[in-house]
Amino acid sequence: MKTILKTFSLIGVMTIGLVGCTTEESQYSPEQVIQNTLKDSKPVGPYYGEYDMTISNEKMHVKEWIGEDSKRRIEISDEKGKQQSLSVNDGENMTSYDQAQNTAIVMSITDELKDISQSSPKEQAELLLKAVKDTHDIALKGEEKILDRKTYHLVAKGKGEKTLFGDIEMWVDKENWMVLKTNISTVGGDTQMEYTKIDFDAKIPDSKFKLELPKDVKIQKLDSTMKSEQITSDELPSVFKKAYLYFPEKGKLKIAKIEVMDVVDHKELAIEYEKDGVVYFSLSVFPTQKDMGEKTETIPGEKQVKVRGQKGSIMEMKTFRSVSWSEKGFNYTIMPTNPDLKMKEILKMVEDMKLVK
Repeated sequence: MKTILKTFSLIGVMTIGLVGCTTEESQYSPEQVIQNTLKDSKPVGPYYGEYDMTISNEKMHVKEWIGEDSKRRIEISDEKGKQQSLSVNDGENMTSYDQAQNTAIVMSITDELKDISQSSPKEQAELLLKAVKDTHDIALKGEEKILDRKTYHLVAKGKGEKTLFGDIEMWVDKENWMVLKTNISTVGGDTQMEYTKIDFDAKIPDSKFKLELPKDVKIQKLDSTMKSEQITSDELPSVFKKAYLYFPEKGKLKIAKIEVMDVVDHKELAIEYEKDGVVYFSLSVFPTQKDMGEKTETIPGEKQVKVRGQKGSIMEMKTFRSVSWSEKGFNYTIMPTNPDLKMKEILKMVEDMKLVK
């Protein structure tokens, strides 16, 4: 599952990396760059593809079959050719099977997820344009061929300020705006992806989108929609089985909203605080998962600090700030909403947190 999650994360990074920039030769706005290069793009229909991917030092080979109605099949193998995982979306359910663990995760496909999976590369780029347009500059380096297909060679570079995504280099199919090759450089490590095969005329039988699982497989069914409910402060002690930290109301600091969410295999508590009637910050609390391990890598904009005597981190970017740490079985994240609330103040405030019992 770690490999699958890394792959899904990379896809999101690659998509976001397509946008948010200005050309090197002409001072177009980010919107103009995208519109100029996308104006003649055509929709991507069913296709078969294979690509090599390296995330830090982990190499993998991916095969994908993309069909109609959001149907898809993705097989991931290690560098020796041994299959590690298999994911199939049959249009109604998405099933991810881990052969080594003989476990499968099944999630129903909602209309919202269908819309996302069916969106074209052009729509994805336009949708996510605003996410990074203030943090990167793009240079249209020219045109090159990948797998004998004409591509735009784009380079996105951070503007020198703290950014979530590092420098990105990508080669985008001129005909349909599909990313055929990419290099991503971040503090956490480098990532490369390049298609070795692509067939946009592939005839894919419907049987490819059916998955026969072993009889002894362990299946976990997930709800694709995150269930949540609002509770009162009197119900806080019953959210988790053991005591956890929070900010009790004090003076002008008031609790505005409390929400409990079911996230995969655990609950997550979100408390929104306000001061003088204005949203001040939010606090997220959830149990530390056994397989999370100790975090050793940082990402751009993140700094390791001590929080309440524990190893923690602060994130400061143009549109996002947070303080995170783990303590006695719980993960805590504070996200300031009020721009006047400084990180130094939060690091001092946390010393006054109290246990909910």
